[in-house]
Amino acid sequence: MNSTSLLDPALAGRMAALELKARAAAEGVLAGIHHSPHRGASIEFAEHKPYTPGDEIKLIDWKLYAKSDRFYIKQFEDETNLRAYLVLDGSGSMAYQGEGRELSKLEYARIAAAALAYLLLGQNDAVSLAVFGAGLRTFLPPRAKFAYLHEILRGLIETRPEPGTDLSRSIYDLLERVSGRGLVFIFSDLLDEPGPMLQALKLLSHRRFEVVLFHILDPDELEFPFERLTVFEGMEEKMQLLADPRAMREEYRRQIALFLEEVKLVASGHHLDYWLAETQNPVSQTLSGYLAYRASLRRRRTSR
Repeated sequence: MNSTSLLDPALAGRMAALELKARAAAEGVLAGIHHSPHRGASIEFAEHKPYTPGDEIKLIDWKLYAKSDRFYIKQFEDETNLRAYLVLDGSGSMAYQGEGRELSKLEYARIAAAALAYLLLGQNDAVSLAVFGAGLRTFLPPRAKFAYLHEILRGLIETRPEPGTDLSRSIYDLLERVSGRGLVFIFSDLLDEPGPMLQALKLLSHRRFEVVLFHILDPDELEFPFERLTVFEGMEEKMQLLADPRAMREEYRRQIALFLEEVKLVASGHHLDYWLAETQNPVSQTLSGYLAYRASLRRRRTSR
């Protein structure tokens, strides 16, 4: 008996729909990278990281050193499978969906996380799901069986946007539940207090996790395209503001640009991968774009 047959029919239907979207996105990723989703194609996430004091010397790749005259360590070599943690923002602001947009930020993040789970489990990597808001709300430990995809999908579907965001606290909660090293994918709009949030992201890197930050934003949040006198409603708190967006647009765009630059600087300074994911773009385009960027970084590192 299929495990989904034991579920509430409505939940089973939503899970099946998400699986179809995830599979389509995953096949789009493979098509983008390999030109055709042929059998046996895989996505390689493990890579080299620049050596820093405190890293184990035994992990240095001496062959790469001979080519590049630089020290790199081989990540995840001591693990049978890569452990990937999919960390999903379930806060209220993730419910935002611009006019005419097909997906909310949360729906977009769900599909992206599900597609990565599909790809990773398909090549026997272990996958975990963590959902956060004001703290860590859901944690599914890493498993490497493809059948685990249904548990991941269920966790994603059951995530509802709730008020409150505290990414820093959620990262500390996550670190109490994990051991060893791994690859952490964070899907979030990052609408949180910048200082504590960025410090927590640095901590993940210091704990030798590789971090990939998918910054999920609706184009409205970047462009602020509103023209008329508008009532703006808070998505985390019950607040309203009546304002003329034309008078605010220039300063808003300046502030969002400064924030994006700050996040990118922290990411580049601590070996975190940052990728802006705008919800008007297909999920497969976002994922394949990031993976192509990642592959180009690896080629540049190994060619030095």
